[in-house]
Amino acid sequence: MGNLLKVLTYNDLEQGPNFFLDFEHAQPTEAETAVWNQVNAVLEEAQTILAELQSYTGAGLEIREAIQNPNDLQLQEKAWNAVCPLVAKLKRFYEFSLRLENALRSLLEALTSPPYAPTQHLEREQALAKQFAEILHFTLSFDEFKMTNPAIQNDFSYYRRTLSRNRINNLQLDAESDVNNEMANRMSLFYAEATPMLKTLSNATTKFVSENKTLPIEDTTDCLSTMACVCRVMLETPEYRSRFTNTETLLFCMRVMVGVIILYDHVHPVGAFAKTSKIDMKGCIKVLKDQPSTSTEGLLNALRYVQLCPPGPTAAFACSAVRMGVGAKQELWSHELPFLSSFTAEKPQDSSSPSEPAQIAIEGRD
Repeated sequence: MGNLLKVLTYNDLEQGPNFFLDFEHAQPTEAETAVWNQVNAVLEEAQTILAELQSYTGAGLEIREAIQNPNDLQLQEKAWNAVCPLVAKLKRFYEFSLRLENALRSLLEALTSPPYAPTQHLEREQALAKQFAEILHFTLSFDEFKMTNPAIQNDFSYYRRTLSRNRINNLQLDAESDVNNEMANRMSLFYAEATPMLKTLSNATTKFVSENKTLPIEDTTDCLSTMACVCRVMLETPEYRSRFTNTETLLFCMRVMVGVIILYDHVHPVGAFAKTSKIDMKGCIKVLKDQPSTSTEGLLNALRYVQLCPPGPTAAFACSAVRMGVGAKQELWSHELPFLSSFTAEKPQDSSSPSEPAQIAIEGRD
């Protein structure tokens, strides 16, 4: 096998990491082919989805004109005709999230199934590990674009209001057959999330663990923690970074590391930030902070704002911090995780910043 992945104990890592996961050139073996083909059919559409989302401009002008002139039927029709194809696009994004969820499940089954340990799977099945990484990279990219584009929520809100008004007036519009009220409700829950794709994957991972009761939860969490460790070591080791032939692989590796940390935090009973976590959070955050802020600010914010409420004696304090917002959350991190105090303090966030989904949601309701 070209690039051998050797998973070491923590003490071994202190002596020097010596494993590399080939995110650029890994090809499926015969044993991987069936799952690889299934997942590849989904991933082939990922770049198109990202390109469409990145170029999404919305129908803000048409909607404003329609709202300002409620009795002008021509403007109402113009706004509706502008919004409908956009909502159809949003529906396609939502349906893709369901396909991505199934693809993730197939990968988790392959990378955690007996008789091999998860770390052995990552060594033997690097092409599947690469696909897992590609799903995480897509997920964080999608959510980053979504969070910075308020037109998505505005367009969809207008569409739903128009649907409701038409039902009250007993009107039937052609577009309802594409996105009916039931589908609109499901899409509304999806887009209401600050990070909808990440939420989908987190729920899928949690569901995978709960439904596979014969599979130890450690098999899944060890798979995630090992991926995080591999990414961190490749990023912080010049010898391994020099093996990247594409400059984009550096950002790819950072996104994957953050993605598996977040999934681990959702699935593991005590989360990624506990002292007993198998993820070196201090090392991971240092790796991110050592990169240009333009590349990593969104990733650092993802780690700030997605931490779940951990069980145990700190749960009440943690949950209160999440509800109260950024200041209390930073207090939690500083109190429970002293090594992160400088990380949270160095970049104070403006309450209007799009990187604070909780703040945006509150302002939107006002």
